[in-house]
Amino acid sequence: MKWKKTGAFLAAACIGAASALCPWEAAPVEAASLSSLQNEQAQIEAELDEVNEKLDELENDIAQAEQYQNTLTQQISLNQQKMGVMDQQLTQLSADLEESEAALAAAEEGIASKEAEIEETTDQYKLRMRAMYMAGDTSSLELLFEAESFGEFLTNIEMMQAISRHDTELLDSLRVQKTDLENQKTQAQRVQADIAEQQASITAQRQEMQALNAELEQSYAQSVSAMQDIELERQQFEANAAAKAEEQQQIEAEIQAEIKRLQEENEKKQQAANGGNATTFTDGRFIRPTGSGYYISSGYGARWGSTHTGIDITAGGCYGDNIYAAASGTVITASYHWSYGNYVVIDHGGGYSTLYAHASSLLVSAGQQVSQGDVIARIGSTGQSTGPHLHFEVRINGNTQNPLNWVSY
Repeated sequence: MKWKKTGAFLAAACIGAASALCPWEAAPVEAASLSSLQNEQAQIEAELDEVNEKLDELENDIAQAEQYQNTLTQQISLNQQKMGVMDQQLTQLSADLEESEAALAAAEEGIASKEAEIEETTDQYKLRMRAMYMAGDTSSLELLFEAESFGEFLTNIEMMQAISRHDTELLDSLRVQKTDLENQKTQAQRVQADIAEQQASITAQRQEMQALNAELEQSYAQSVSAMQDIELERQQFEANAAAKAEEQQQIEAEIQAEIKRLQEENEKKQQAANGGNATTFTDGRFIRPTGSGYYISSGYGARWGSTHTGIDITAGGCYGDNIYAAASGTVITASYHWSYGNYVVIDHGGGYSTLYAHASSLLVSAGQQVSQGDVIARIGSTGQSTGPHLHFEVRINGNTQNPLNWVSY
């Protein structure tokens, strides 16, 4: 984007020289100068809009990047918390595995002990049975018949039965204990296998989570780098926007200065026509620039962080209504401005001028003489306007005044 301020100053200088050489052709050249400044300002405004639009996009990109980074941070944090829980699970499983291994070792030790006890008891039982077999039934009968009484006889029978029953019960008990220990061993082995399976599963999940976190952290780092690039670009566009805004303000000042110069040129013409006498504000007062039924929608002074240089006058269904010259005078410009839209400036003499902006159409042209109450334009909503209304300004020696000091609504 090129800066055109130098061209504007050169154009103004050429116009001033042309005015000095050819005073009767000053008005057309002045109009061209004002139009040139306004076109330049409109171009700057368009470029500034593009810069601001790009800034909005960059701000949105930064906001999205920040949101993306926040999401990544949350994901990384949650994954780390999840891995922490997994570590706790693995620690608990390791403790359970140690406990299961101890139970398995105890069961195996118990089984070995019971097997030895069963073997010993079985051997003793076999020896006893072998001895009884070798002695035959005689020993048993002798034991019974040696009884001196029937009660002793019964006692001996019961003793023999008890010995046999004890041996059998002892073996059965040992076998049951062995079976129970074997079941405990089997259960411990199953627990160990289940723990090992859980350990393998959690370890695999943790490895996947760790790999995912590494990817997320890499994405976060890439996003930070990308956002730094976006931020740098935003700063560059902000600097460009600030420069464009400053250029726009300078052009605006040049336009206002040009309007004032046109007013002064018109004053010189009027003085030349009046024999060198200074002009005066002949009407002495302003009339309302609109018909009846209108009201002020925005007053003069501070507004939205800037200065509202006039008053906004509107009414329901006012689009296309007449705009009247507040006083007699000479139209020093009737043109289009990016902010004012279609607008007219009338020089009333004595340093007084009025401005009428946002018109839907203009009915006068620069250099034209108008009388107070003449229809000079139609109400519209051109330029920077949010609805049909008339923006009305009163200036004295180029400086804006509160119009309500001269007209009332």
